[in-house]
Amino acid sequence: MPASLATPETTPLQEPIGRQGARIPDASEEARPTLFTPGPVMLEDAACRDGARQMVYHRTTDFSRCVSRCEHLLRQACGAAAEDRVMMLTASGTAGMEAAVLNLFSPGDRVLVVNAGDFGQRFVDICELHGLGVTQIRLAPGRAAAWQDLAVHKAGGFVGMLVTHHETSTGALLDLDLVSRFCREQGLLLVVDAVGSFLADPISMSGSAIDALIFSSQKALALPPGLSFVVLSGRGQRQVRATPRRSYYLDLGRYLDDIPRGQTPFTPAIGIIRQLEGRLERVLARGAGTHIDIVRSLALDFRSKVRGLPFRILAERPSNAVTALEPIDGTPPGHFVSRLADDHAMFVCPNGGPLRDRVFRVGHLGALSPGDNTRLVHAIRGIVDHLLIQKFRENLNPAHT
Repeated sequence: MPASLATPETTPLQEPIGRQGARIPDASEEARPTLFTPGPVMLEDAACRDGARQMVYHRTTDFSRCVSRCEHLLRQACGAAAEDRVMMLTASGTAGMEAAVLNLFSPGDRVLVVNAGDFGQRFVDICELHGLGVTQIRLAPGRAAAWQDLAVHKAGGFVGMLVTHHETSTGALLDLDLVSRFCREQGLLLVVDAVGSFLADPISMSGSAIDALIFSSQKALALPPGLSFVVLSGRGQRQVRATPRRSYYLDLGRYLDDIPRGQTPFTPAIGIIRQLEGRLERVLARGAGTHIDIVRSLALDFRSKVRGLPFRILAERPSNAVTALEPIDGTPPGHFVSRLADDHAMFVCPNGGPLRDRVFRVGHLGALSPGDNTRLVHAIRGIVDHLLIQKFRENLNPAHT
């Protein structure tokens, strides 16, 4: 798909739980802070209520039952096989990335890393820090990967491949079928950072032959930050057992040992795990596919409403989770970020690094509705109109500029 505001056909929108309404609100409603960020995101009312419960002790049979139930539901949500196992880390998604590197590879191992932005670069940095030989497949911001990008690295003596499914810094979604096919042909371990895509874009652990799948609590799971997850295939588990231990807290062998008893080796984020159980029950009661369809519908709704404004979508193959917008009239993206926050209590995401002065990002995760999209686009249109009026006045009175 070319990088433009053209979008696929829309599908009927469904209202997520806890938020509704499509009209443009009055000033009092505008004051309510709304997160259009890739994470953390707006929580549904039920998750907020679950988070307000009194603390419990975690070394009990009741809490073990909760952990085991969450592990079962997470495997179901990501299309994992019966033998796959989910490890819960009380840490950010980056810790999940580092845990995968430390437990699946050894110093001197050669790996391929798709580097399409900030989070691909993070995988590069982690691998290099821990002594791996890294060959990068570099993609320009927003560009989709092609078979030839991978094929030139056939028979390169690599042990594994590490990819970011949704490169959140650009809004681009990697073709996992393409990557999976390559790894199967080459016999490579496949490690997938799905922090930005889990429950937002279709993903199947077993269908794509993923050996380690990484995601976290504050994205499409729509819970507070604090938990990350590493799902290991049977082959991934065997590799963990065979790899010399190089970390204490991030030793995934410890976590594997504790799964049968429904526990973690260290004190976990107890409150978030309790929220997680309820959240997963609600999501899977509708179906993971239905949940992904809701996110997709919100993304398409936003992209259709912003059409005609002076932006282009950066990603050739955009994720459902995020739309990265590049102003085409020269307006600094930070102007939209600050005006939306200061004037409307709406929070979109600025970029760092090379794209800092090119794009800002709008998230479509959590308890948002088409009405929230309408409010956001109305506010963006107001900022654009104000800039046009300002430029018109400057052209009329050049001596006063």
